[in-house]
Amino acid sequence: MSVGGQIALLEKALRDLIRDWERYFAGDLRVPPLDAQERIERRLRTITQQPSRQRAERFQVEQLQHRFTAYTQNWNRMLRAREEGRIRQAAPAEEGRTRPGPPNAASAASVSPGEEPALYDHYVAAKRAQGEQVGLDRQAFDEHVAAERAKLSKRLGGDVQLDILVTDGKVRLAARKGPTAKREE
Repeated sequence: MSVGGQIALLEKALRDLIRDWERYFAGDLRVPPLDAQERIERRLRTITQQPSRQRAERFQVEQLQHRFTAYTQNWNRMLRAREEGRIRQAAPAEEGRTRPGPPNAASAASVSPGEEPALYDHYVAAKRAQGEQVGLDRQAFDEHVAAERAKLSKRLGGDVQLDILVTDGKVRLAARKGPTAKREE
């Protein structure tokens, strides 16, 4: 295949990768498209090692490299910000769901011990879905959850699962016995 044909394929692959990353950050994809990103990186490395006699082709390859590098740096920065909790993580889209349920419907997100980051994300999403401001940052929320979990595990006698419930338009933290908790009667 000619260098020009390879450049055209790489441009299309980069457009598809950009779309997939946008879908990931929007919550449509559960896993970041890192494998596609690695394939494009390998293809760029291969095409730059091929001798190209035309300046236009070299220019196009360099432009592709620069665009790919800029996008990659941006995606890495956004992933890091998500992991650190500086930007909100979109909930994965479910088929048939177009918007959150009515304010009076009870909805829950169950989280086991050690999964506070996911619990915080559910808390933030529920607050925003109700049009409320998030009053706690991640650290304060984690401290509150740890204190509640310790208090409730003593009272319930075992593991405690925490849920984010939306009932009558209010977001609250609810606890229930985990699968290994013993029932007190």
